[in-house]
Amino acid sequence: MTAPWGVLSDERRVTLHQLLAGAATNRAFSSLAEAREECGIAPSRLIRLDEASQSPPPAATLGHSGGVLGALRQMSPAAHLPSRARILIAGVMADQPDWEGIALLPDGAAGGDGITHWVHVSAREIVSFQGAATGRIAAALGARLDAAIDEAALNDTLSRPERLAAQIYAADLSGAEAALAGHLLGAELASMRPYWLGQSVRIVGPDAAYGAALRQQGVMTDATPLAQAWAAGLAALGAAAGLTG
Repeated sequence: MTAPWGVLSDERRVTLHQLLAGAATNRAFSSLAEAREECGIAPSRLIRLDEASQSPPPAATLGHSGGVLGALRQMSPAAHLPSRARILIAGVMADQPDWEGIALLPDGAAGGDGITHWVHVSAREIVSFQGAATGRIAAALGARLDAAIDEAALNDTLSRPERLAAQIYAADLSGAEAALAGHLLGAELASMRPYWLGQSVRIVGPDAAYGAALRQQGVMTDATPLAQAWAAGLAALGAAAGLTG
C-alpha cells in the first residue's frame, strides 16, 4: 500500500489537499506548523505550494524542487502564474501529456482574484503566459462574465478595441450589463489574439462566455470541469514527485 502524501497550500488559509479514492479532498489547519504536525504524513511526502518561490518560463508544467512547487514569473510581458494554476494545467493535459496549445483559466479557476490566465503549453512545458484583469474591471463596473453576454457588443469591441472607453460609457449609461460584459470580453480577446488565433484552447471550468466567444471566431475549444482538472492535476503532481507508485 502506498504511503499517504499530500499538497499544502496557504493562500487564504493553510489547506492540505489529498487524493482519496480518486477524489480530491481538503482539510484546513491554523498554520503550516500545525498541518505538518497533525496531518499524519511524513514531511518527505508533502509538497508545498509557495507563491514566493518563483521561476521564469519556460518551465516544466509541474517542475518542483525540495518539496516545493512555486509560481512562475514572467518579465515581459509582466505576468504571474500561481502554483495552483500549474496543477490545473497539468490536469487538463492529463489525457494527452504531449498536447500543445493554450490553457485558459478564467477568473476563479486559479484563485478568484479577477485575473484570467492565458498559458501557452508546448513539449510538456509552460512556454509563456499572460494575464488579463477583465474580471476585476467587470466587478468594478457591476458586470458579470458568467452571465449573459451581448454578442454584438463583444464583436464590436473585438474589431475596434480602441473604442472600449466610449463603449463602456454608453453601455453603463444605458444600464446594459450584458453589453458591458461583451465589450470587456471583446477587448480581452483582441489583446490576447496571439494566444488563440490558430490555436487549440482548453478551458478550465465552465466555458459559457469564453468558449462561445472563441468558437465564434473559429477556435477549437473544450472545457474540463474545475474539480476534475484539480484532481487530475494532483494525481499528475504526485506521479511527477514519485509519491504514487
